[in-house]
Amino acid sequence: MGVLKAQVAVSLDGFIARKDGEIDWITKEVKESINKVYSSAEMLISGTNTYNFIFERWGGWPYKSKKTFVVANTPINTIKEEYLSFITDNPFDVIQGLKKETESDLVVIGGGKLITSLINTELLDELTIYTIPIMLGEGVSFIGKTIGSTWETVDSAMVDGAIRTSYQFADVAC
Repeated sequence: MGVLKAQVAVSLDGFIARKDGEIDWITKEVKESINKVYSSAEMLISGTNTYNFIFERWGGWPYKSKKTFVVANTPINTIKEEYLSFITDNPFDVIQGLKKETESDLVVIGGGKLITSLINTELLDELTIYTIPIMLGEGVSFIGKTIGSTWETVDSAMVDGAIRTSYQFADVAC
């Protein structure tokens, strides 16, 4: 069974982006560290907002060599691409099926809404948080309301002034 992982940079005050979605406060080394995980995955799962942000800011999807699934209410791209699928019906059942079908890692590229939903449905297996020593004051929140869950710390290290902490879902209700 595949392992569903998420990597996210978070400010000290709990934001993953500025109000306008900008992530210019994340250090180069942290971005490179996160990108290594994205690049090594066979499959990527993104939320609509993150997919749109990356597509618009970078002029396209940079991970065309990876099978990418975008969780969306409706398909948002009329162009048919081999690497891209939109999950519009029963997204968490589809993600559970993807985990069962593969032995490799599935990696979430995305924001707090998708990560929160994956936590609440107990689909997220590993979460790595890069805590960046900056207070943004306002912005896009990391995690929304969760049902409560227990996680085990499996690794912690410094990366360019940030603290990288990796957690594994403990499968024990709070």
